[in-house]
Amino acid sequence: MRIGIMTDMEGLAGVDHWDQCYAPDDHAPEYLHGLTQLAADTNAAVAGCFDAGATEVVVWDGHGRNRQCAFTRVALDRRAQPRRVLAGAPLTFEGLDATMAGVLMIGQHAMAGTLHGFLDHTQCPKEICRYAINGVEHGELSQFALFAGAHGVPLLHVSGDEALCAEATRLFPWVSSSPTKRGTGWATCELYPVDAVRAAIRRDVAAAITQRGLANIWTQATPITVTVEYAYTALADEHAIGPQVRRPEPRTLAWNLNDPRFIYNWPTATWQPD
Repeated sequence: MRIGIMTDMEGLAGVDHWDQCYAPDDHAPEYLHGLTQLAADTNAAVAGCFDAGATEVVVWDGHGRNRQCAFTRVALDRRAQPRRVLAGAPLTFEGLDATMAGVLMIGQHAMAGTLHGFLDHTQCPKEICRYAINGVEHGELSQFALFAGAHGVPLLHVSGDEALCAEATRLFPWVSSSPTKRGTGWATCELYPVDAVRAAIRRDVAAAITQRGLANIWTQATPITVTVEYAYTALADEHAIGPQVRRPEPRTLAWNLNDPRFIYNWPTATWQPD
């Protein structure tokens, strides 16, 4: 049984400050602390996978600041395989295919515009105000669920702050969640005891995999309309490329996708929607 894990950092247990996720110095103590928390949460999830009978676990480092190098710097459970996300149209998640029994998200944050979501954002903190799929607000949680669903794989479990867990319950009722903290503002939160959180992640992941037969594969009928509201017009200018990109408002762009695997692609000089 194969399981995939997508990791991020804002939703990790033990992380309560911007610099723990985004310090520009690779050797900053705050950032090294964040990487240590990433390893601990991820390894708890890996243990839960094997508790439930997994035979292979693939891990993708999904935090952009890490440049996909996190698990070269901190120890990943030796039973798991770090794999890469490769640029392209569409993106390639190495190892993600229909043979996977399910995917998980560890350390995930809530979508942009979430009240009391710790460092909530969609793709680019402080740049995107709202992101919608077929007129419904979504975030990175939903992007991954849709991308995995396009490969015939269900999202089974997530960990993150209370706001992220509530988002998962609202949008994907079959997805279980492990809360790691409670957001009190955009950049402030109340951490939960890390040992208890990691024990819960291990337990909850194992339960979600054991009960995977109850999960749904999330799909959307095509064409899929993506709508993005940016923080200011210059950001919209950068992606207002090609005749298929609409601009209903000065700061808002919209385009259609005929294949959900392109959910991570943005209009540029090298790729435009059909």
